[in-house]
Amino acid sequence: MHRAFNNQSPSNASFLSQEADAGTTPESNAAFAFQFGARFASLKEDELSTKILGNMGVLPNAGLQTAVKDYLVAVGKANVGIVALQLGQILSDLENATGDQAIYSAAAVAWNNELVASYNYSTNPANIEPSPVGPIGMPGLTVLLTSGDDTVSAAQTSDHNDTILASTAGMLSSADVVDGGRGTDTLRATLAAAMVVSPTLTSVDNAFIKAGAGAEFSASGAIGLIDLRVDAAAGPATFSDVNLATTIGIQNSGAGGALSVKFANASGAADSASLVFADATGNDEIIVADIETLNVLSTAGLLAGTSTNQARITAAQAERITFSGGQALTTTVAAAKLSVIDASGLRAGLDLTLDGTAGISIALNALVAHAVALGDGADTVLITGMAGMAAQNMDLSTEATLAASAIRLSGFMSGTDVLKLVSANPTTKATLGSGELASISAASSLLAAATLAATTGGANKAIAFRYGVDTYILVNDGAAALGENDSLVKLAGVTALSDASWTVV
Repeated sequence: MHRAFNNQSPSNASFLSQEADAGTTPESNAAFAFQFGARFASLKEDELSTKILGNMGVLPNAGLQTAVKDYLVAVGKANVGIVALQLGQILSDLENATGDQAIYSAAAVAWNNELVASYNYSTNPANIEPSPVGPIGMPGLTVLLTSGDDTVSAAQTSDHNDTILASTAGMLSSADVVDGGRGTDTLRATLAAAMVVSPTLTSVDNAFIKAGAGAEFSASGAIGLIDLRVDAAAGPATFSDVNLATTIGIQNSGAGGALSVKFANASGAADSASLVFADATGNDEIIVADIETLNVLSTAGLLAGTSTNQARITAAQAERITFSGGQALTTTVAAAKLSVIDASGLRAGLDLTLDGTAGISIALNALVAHAVALGDGADTVLITGMAGMAAQNMDLSTEATLAASAIRLSGFMSGTDVLKLVSANPTTKATLGSGELASISAASSLLAAATLAATTGGANKAIAFRYGVDTYILVNDGAAALGENDSLVKLAGVTALSDASWTVV
């Protein structure tokens, strides 16, 4: 209630008193929520909707804001406390949301983390005052670097989450020595174009660099650096002498540009590194050398309205890339030695183009719709979670929405490439006659063709059919009719699919 209405956590004494009043049953929780919300009943429904959803971190979202406003009008704003309780509980359960609700997964993670941090704050007897308004945590000090040679010792920082700030180009230099001490400390620095710096950093966990074109940040003097990102890039930049244990990333894109990464301890034939994209857009690219395995996280940054990361990955030595996260990703991967891509842990759409790859194995999931452009050579595509409650909900409203729900493969070569479909239920191929297939192909729309394929093929069947210049494979769930929990794969430009080119289990 405090986080939803006040964006604040109560003092320990206040929390203990309210905890006793709230009780432990759903009924007593609802009564407390009703009572708590009553103090805000003088606000208009629109103001209440904006306040609650904003504090929960799910705005901007005009449709949702209007829906909650209308709901408050319907149930009466006297019940705003109960509405806030319901919204908080719904959001808490959306960390692993799929389909249309996947857009809330990042906000759900942040909301749950906020609740845990808020609880920890309010249950600490040392906190005799409410927390500051805003995200809960243990804020530390902000230490400003100067244009001179700075030395910051652990005694000058706190045991909490400090910020080392060099907001103007020239304030961070190779002569600077910073010891963040305890807590999770972050360096935020701006580098001018073509500037090269190599500061000495100890116990600085994160470094976010606003890099001008041609700027270089050397991590040779950094001990314990966990996360190193270019922030709102103004052009191409370089991170050098980076430890393999440090995650490299691009966030909150500005003009964008290529980020070249040079790892200090990459050697041998089995090096692994981690990359993160957080609101990367436009011309962003990460160029990585001498790394065989890349783990790529696609997540949200701070740019309002950004729902898809867009970045190119160039990794000459990469043999395996794993994608994960809750933000959609559009990427072109240039990696001539690449043999495996595993995107089964990515909870949002992957729009993947392979550049210069041959003979690759790709693993996807059917939680969301993906688009993959295959490269040359014999490729194998594995799609798990087809047809069932775990699969994405297909939108059967129109032909266009159905087409958008399909997993789309382009560059698939029948007789060379192989598609393996794994269904949630035991599933077999449907054997249809030429007349039945002709009837499906002659349907008036893709929606009509898929509907006919489902009823002709039957329950727990996979049906391959041609429609237009493409081949589709419909994986039917336990109902012998087209439904939202079925799955559809489009093989773009494939007019004839050999039986040996696809399997289903």
